Amino acid sequence: MNFTVRNHYVPQWYQRRFFKLGSGKSKLWYLDLKPDIIRRPDGSTTTRRALRHLGPVNCFRQDHLYTLYFGEFATDVIEKQFFGAMDSLGEKAVDFFSKYSMCAGTHQAFRGMRDYLAAQLFRTPKGLDILRALSKSKDHQRTLHALRVAWPLYHTIWSEGVWEIVKCEQSPTKFIISDSPVTTYNRQIFPGSAEVQQFGIARIEQIGTHTLFPLDREHCLIITNLQYVRNPRVNLLKFRENPRYFEQTSFDLRRVQRGREIEEQEVIAINYVLKSNARRYIAASDQTWLYPEKKLKNRFWPKIGGKYFLMPDPRKVRFTTAILVGYKNGGAWGVNEYGHQDLDGPRAEALRRVEWKTFQTAKEAWDERDRLTGRGPPVDLQEYW
Repeated sequence: MNFTVRNHYVPQWYQRRFFKLGSGKSKLWYLDLKPDIIRRPDGSTTTRRALRHLGPVNCFRQDHLYTLYFGEFATDVIEKQFFGAMDSLGEKAVDFFSKYSMCAGTHQAFRGMRDYLAAQLFRTPKGLDILRALSKSKDHQRTLHALRVAWPLYHTIWSEGVWEIVKCEQSPTKFIISDSPVTTYNRQIFPGSAEVQQFGIARIEQIGTHTLFPLDREHCLIITNLQYVRNPRVNLLKFRENPRYFEQTSFDLRRVQRGREIEEQEVIAINYVLKSNARRYIAASDQTWLYPEKKLKNRFWPKIGGKYFLMPDPRKVRFTTAILVGYKNGGAWGVNEYGHQDLDGPRAEALRRVEWKTFQTAKEAWDERDRLTGRGPPVDLQEYW
């Protein structure tokens, strides 16, 4: 069996999802944000061409990124056995979520989607640096060993968030690919901040942090912490209530929001976030989409995309307080919206008293926004109640 040397940290199957269907095109415009300086034999220098037209096989790859070394021996087991399996599940799950509906296979697709998000977050050069900072690993090899254990770190937090799949079918601008496809946005955490320099991203545990992942050129998954949806005026830098890792929780698959068409400025703002959080490379089937900063009306980080940027519709979110599960043997298990097993403890009750009021205000604000723009209420609202 051949040893895999070239590791694609953004899979080729994922890159192909950003081609226009039926276009016959098989290359992407690939932009290097930090092109190398080339020194000529005469001592002069030139900058390598930043924009190239390449096929997926030549994009988002790095030699020996996942190779494990044991003295004079080496193995590509991470590439072939771990990421090979993740890509097989992820390709199916990403395709399912791009046209999400409650049908046969939904539970398997959710597990595949969550697993793939977790693996994709940490598999890139930037993601491995994030994991190195979190695990305090001293070198690349130790980080790879940490990856084998820590990759599902954010399963629990994501499962307790609000999931929405937005689309941009009517927008002339479509989503781009980044060398960090799973990324985050927090209005209060700027790309050059000390936190981002330390951890690489806005911390997912923080209430105001959204997780973004473009599913293809016209669909993007956004995960938002429930407390932020209930109280948009909360301290965005504060850690969400009871953040936990590697623990059991629940997720209502019926509550995945879908079908909302976003305007071009929001598409451009999402591309701007992706580009701002990229380590070095971005790509798209149209080269003009690679420069969102040229068309973005407001580049001030807390205000890009407008007041409701990345927020799910609160009118489609139930004020659920707990989910209980009964077993055939007579046993039961339950968890409240904050992940507490003390379902109605004093801490949960105190949070609910505040959030009930702010949640109603948030829904009224969306009603008023729709009224001012001439929109009616969501036509699919009954699906969520």
